[in-house]
Amino acid sequence: MNVFDRNIDFDALFKFSQISRSTQQHLKKVYSCLAVCMFVAAAGSYVHVVTRVFQAGILSMLGSLGMIGWLAMTPHAPQTEQKRLAILAGFAFFTGVGLGPSLDFVIAINPSIIVTAFLGTSIIFLCFTMSALYAQRRSYLFLGGTLMSGLSILMLVSLVNIFIGSVMIFKAHMYLGLAIMCVTLLWPLCPL
Repeated sequence: MNVFDRNIDFDALFKFSQISRSTQQHLKKVYSCLAVCMFVAAAGSYVHVVTRVFQAGILSMLGSLGMIGWLAMTPHAPQTEQKRLAILAGFAFFTGVGLGPSLDFVIAINPSIIVTAFLGTSIIFLCFTMSALYAQRRSYLFLGGTLMSGLSILMLVSLVNIFIGSVMIFKAHMYLGLAIMCVTLLWPLCPL
């Protein structure tokens, strides 16, 4: 199927009517996949940090790239839905294993940081997911342009801060990035 052969209803951009039941079901599937990936990535990190069975390195990077390439080449059809979910879970696992060296470094500083980060991420994800799933109107439709502008500004600020080296700019960049990523969870609520 050619991407450019689709009919796009431009009138839907300006209608803030109720979200259809099928769209809500699709959003539930999307957020379920994201939640599964978060837990599988946590399991991959556990494998690296605790069991030391599979160490991060070039193999985990190649595994991640291989899985994402395989996922991109697998056709999207109802018959391949479970296969695609398994490939996505494999990508999340290898990504979690790849986080292992960073987690080793954080454990050396203070192990409670990992629990705090995981619980904080889970709570934020849960809150924004519930907000997106139970919102009845598509009032978040125009967030796309604002979010991409914010991400562009974050990229430019981080590049400038490489040369300036300001701690204040770094902290502002970190918290602004956190806010933008939290709002990004609401954006899938905007189907065209």
